[in-house]
Amino acid sequence: MNTEADPTPGLVVNLAWTVGTIVGSRLVTLAGLAVLARLLAPAEFGLMAFALVYITYVTAVGDLGTGTALVYWPSRRDDAAQVTFVVSVVMGVFWLAATLAMAPAVAAFFHNPGGQPLLRALAWTFPIQALGATHEALCRKSLRFRAWLVPEFALAGVKAIVSVGLAAAGLGVWSLVWGQLAGQVLRTVLLWTIVPWHPSARLPRDLVGPMFVYGRSIVGVNVLSAIVHHLDVLIIARALGTTALGFYQLGAKIPEVTVTLLVRGVSYVIFPALSRVHAECRDLSGTYLPTLRGVGLATIPGAAAVVVLAEPLVLLLFGTRWTPSIPVVQALTIAACLRALGTHAGDLLKAVGRPDVLVVLASLKAVALLPALLLAARRGMVAVAAATVAVGALSMVLNLWLSCRHTRMGARAVLEALRPGVTTAAAVTVALLTWRAALGPAGLLVTLSSSLVVVLSASLFVLRWADPEVFGLVLDGCRRVIAHMRTTPARLARASLP
Repeated sequence: MNTEADPTPGLVVNLAWTVGTIVGSRLVTLAGLAVLARLLAPAEFGLMAFALVYITYVTAVGDLGTGTALVYWPSRRDDAAQVTFVVSVVMGVFWLAATLAMAPAVAAFFHNPGGQPLLRALAWTFPIQALGATHEALCRKSLRFRAWLVPEFALAGVKAIVSVGLAAAGLGVWSLVWGQLAGQVLRTVLLWTIVPWHPSARLPRDLVGPMFVYGRSIVGVNVLSAIVHHLDVLIIARALGTTALGFYQLGAKIPEVTVTLLVRGVSYVIFPALSRVHAECRDLSGTYLPTLRGVGLATIPGAAAVVVLAEPLVLLLFGTRWTPSIPVVQALTIAACLRALGTHAGDLLKAVGRPDVLVVLASLKAVALLPALLLAARRGMVAVAAATVAVGALSMVLNLWLSCRHTRMGARAVLEALRPGVTTAAAVTVALLTWRAALGPAGLLVTLSSSLVVVLSASLFVLRWADPEVFGLVLDGCRRVIAHMRTTPARLARASLP
């Protein structure tokens, strides 16, 4: 097969680097949280979480969609980057000023007046992130994901080190704030270092309008996605208080590392890859279906394993004080898996220039989710997590249906792509339940380490005998990753954009 016409080999390597970077950096974050969970109270985590909900919503507006437009834009890269940089910085300064002014009102909305100083300190995140947003978009556009590894690991490492050190010194919730800011500063500095693009004093006015036209739908999608994906946190913060929010938010970290991060990592690669395929007038299903197959194979068995092992995971990582988070972990893991299976239909729609369809889809999901979560909040945080699962299932089906409509795929092809993941998940679930029953009482570390061996063994067994093609793809992907890792030092030394 002509490799120029087949994006799969490069896509596999880029996916491996991106997912590896994101998962690795979040594992560093999780290690820091495991220490912080023993130094800080649930209410302190909840106080930080409420501020981050606001930050997330504002970040969704961010650069008014120009960063995604830069990744999509087929020509005039430097001019498009200049537009993105100017818009990003202006909006970063605007949201800094707006947050400093609105902090009392935001804190009052969450019934948390003590959060005002946290919001004002975290408001500096906006201009700091804005300064590096264009450089990050250029990394994505050029598919240079190895260059992106260093700033992501630096963000996670510095945030964990600073937060743990300050928490041990008795700074409480402020340790999380200063850790967040320190990590963002270093990340932006490193992005400027590895991406040798620098802004100029000019503004390509003829590109501003067209990029805003594309970006306005992206902003709509981002805002609605932020509302949908974090509406549960907002409702818990307002209705149930910071202690419940602390249990809920820390419980969400486990599915975030094991499932949700794969969504983000794949989206970083699949959107620019699909954009290239569409620009070259090639069949999108040749890239989308293998991606869906791989995502299903990773997330469905992984989610099944986390649901079965939620109790020992929470107790080992965070301690017995965090036992109320266990059912939250189980429900949010299922919700994260459903989101993973439907998310990349959105990348496909953005790649074909139809982000407006995503706005409609996200609006429908928000309309369904809001009353469901409000009713669930009366029964507590676990009911809120369960409501996200129900709405997530409906959203996944609709997303996959839309992906069929905008490509040459049929529903059977989509179901066939998901089959290996479902089969493997069933085997993993049976194997884990059998093993835990046979193991009986055991230490948490022994239970988790032996269960990991069971998960890997069951997965490989099913793939080898039930789906040799996927088994071969997995082995081939591993070989490619290993081959590229052998040249990592030299490649990292040369990693820069032309």
